[in-house]
Amino acid sequence: MNYLTPLSSGLTLAWDDYGSLGTTAIAFYVHVGSRDENPELFGAAHFLEHAVFKGARSWSARDIANIQDRLGGEINAFTTRDYTVFYAKVLASKAADALELLWAMVSEPWLREDDIGKERQVILEELLEAEDDLEDRATELYMAALYPDEQFHHDILGSRRSLRQLNAEQLKNFHRKFYHPDNITLVLSGEGVEELKVLAESLRWPHPLGPSITPVRLGPKIGPHIEILSRPGEQVHVTMGVPAPRMFDADHDAALVLSTILGGQNSSRLWQRLREDEGLVYTVSASYSAMKDWGELSIYMAMSPQSVPQALEAATQEVMNLLEYGPTEEERAWALTQAETAMAFTMETPDGRMARLGAYAVYGASPLDPKARLSRLEQVSCEQIMRVSREILAVRPWAVAACGPVQGLERVLQTALHA
Repeated sequence: MNYLTPLSSGLTLAWDDYGSLGTTAIAFYVHVGSRDENPELFGAAHFLEHAVFKGARSWSARDIANIQDRLGGEINAFTTRDYTVFYAKVLASKAADALELLWAMVSEPWLREDDIGKERQVILEELLEAEDDLEDRATELYMAALYPDEQFHHDILGSRRSLRQLNAEQLKNFHRKFYHPDNITLVLSGEGVEELKVLAESLRWPHPLGPSITPVRLGPKIGPHIEILSRPGEQVHVTMGVPAPRMFDADHDAALVLSTILGGQNSSRLWQRLREDEGLVYTVSASYSAMKDWGELSIYMAMSPQSVPQALEAATQEVMNLLEYGPTEEERAWALTQAETAMAFTMETPDGRMARLGAYAVYGASPLDPKARLSRLEQVSCEQIMRVSREILAVRPWAVAACGPVQGLERVLQTALHA
């Protein structure tokens, strides 16, 4: 079972009682992400995620690195549009020390100017690496094409310009504004959770607290259009999609099954048509993402420039066939098997359960028990999948993003908006 409770410090504690064979997963979910940045702070949430490893409490960057190695396992962090996560996956015997280290980094980072300067170049290198990854570029362009408002149209990493301007004082202000106990959820899973809960109750914020500032978020504006980035390369990377049910919407499960049928596995419609039958692509897939106030369902494919027209036409035809005739019972059955398998794999490890629990807990909710979740999935019918597909996939225009050697393909790509 999953549990959610407030602590006297103001933190929210989420945990499960599944246990494990000797390992523990710990995470601090901070309810701030790239969508909470204004233009001069683009990349601040991700920069801060990096910066806390440069020094915290009495520990230098070298000290933190040494502690990480002594603890073993994995201690790391990542930033999304909606939240920032600092996590550890360690042996249960090391869990208390891992909790202390993560708490120090979250609550007492140094954020010194000379450290910020050093890390700035590291993040610029990360940005350059991402810019060389055309699949990554297509994904970022796609989000900008689907949600063109300020909170979504910029890269989570920031821009070269914003990264060069960010300084220690801005990061300290960002930390003071959003890193507040009322805005942080501690997630525990695995062996030794009861002992860690006692330690969690003793955590106290080390600085005087100002008023709690939970990010004020308006639902993202939807304005599907086309984004094209011409880059040298051998393949054109295309991502196209539509708004889809949000995390807590009644049609969430149907959208998940729909994306699996469309392009989630080797027997999916897009894979069989574009790769196996016509040999137009090496990679094609459909995916569905959902957060509290936004969701999207997209198709991704990579192909040589000469294959783009045929691939777009074939993908469009498969979508239209699904809209007209709906899924078969056989497709529904294997898509549900995929969901059940993914759930089983997630529940096998403390870190899998931690990630699942944290994704809900950051919004003040708790996921369904796996058996209840699977029972609800099994209630998704072919009729519901067909209805949801018509409600979301029949909407025009679609958002379309293309990256790579696109010269001469602009008109073809434009047609995908309204296909």
